[in-house]
Amino acid sequence: MRALIFICVLVFCAFQIASGVGAPNYSRIELLSGVTALGDGGPILLGIRIEPRPGWKTYWRAPGESGLPPVFTFRAHDNMDAPQIKWPAPKRLILQGLESYGYDGPVIFPFYVQPHNIAAPARLEVQIDYAVCMDICVPEQAALRLVLLPGAAKATNDTAALQVAAARVPRLQNENSQPRINTAQVQKNGTKTFLLVEAEAANGFGAPDLFADGPSDLLFGPPQISYRDGKLKAAFIMSITPLDPAIQIIGQTVTLTLTDREIALEKQAKLAEQAQTE
Repeated sequence: MRALIFICVLVFCAFQIASGVGAPNYSRIELLSGVTALGDGGPILLGIRIEPRPGWKTYWRAPGESGLPPVFTFRAHDNMDAPQIKWPAPKRLILQGLESYGYDGPVIFPFYVQPHNIAAPARLEVQIDYAVCMDICVPEQAALRLVLLPGAAKATNDTAALQVAAARVPRLQNENSQPRINTAQVQKNGTKTFLLVEAEAANGFGAPDLFADGPSDLLFGPPQISYRDGKLKAAFIMSITPLDPAIQIIGQTVTLTLTDREIALEKQAKLAEQAQTE
């Protein structure tokens, strides 16, 4: 049992219980809450924190050439909407010559829940299956439970960390986003296939990176980046390797995640073949 917090209002008490079942050997895992009780019924920020051993890492939703993505299975979400896990922007990591996408230290996967009735307890149970890797990859599993009772909501010791994690989640690109992804097209060069993504940054690019994830049988290589107009524009070229030779690349929808400095944004793109010029 991770915490037992009592908040007394007049003669009533509200409390939160968070507990983990299972004993991961190469990491620590916790279910965090940003508040101590249900409060006035607004959305509540929660998060699942995974802390691998020093030198170990865990993975993003698209792990790259190695590793396994975490799988979050919500066994119960009483008196609340079904949660939707958010994924902080990943890092590009190398393990034994293989490139993967993930986190080389503690990471919090934030999400919000919306209580239905603030006069009744809200209960959440989640099972997490994930892997942590260094020289080897080790599967880990835990089951976590959280109960939030009615009452005045106060910040917890985890509120600030949850807010930081939420800020690391890429924002969906809109008409005002800067930097922004402009186009995504497929290029063919003999037997090889590439994804060409063009982007712009009103204040210039610093050290951008681009991640692509889509169908599990498409593997995207690291981007080669070139700049124009004093780094106001960037072109990213990524190899596309179909793990299933029968898959049709054209027409597939991929999620592009563009990162630069502390900014991260996402855009979905339907892959079309680049028009040939005379």
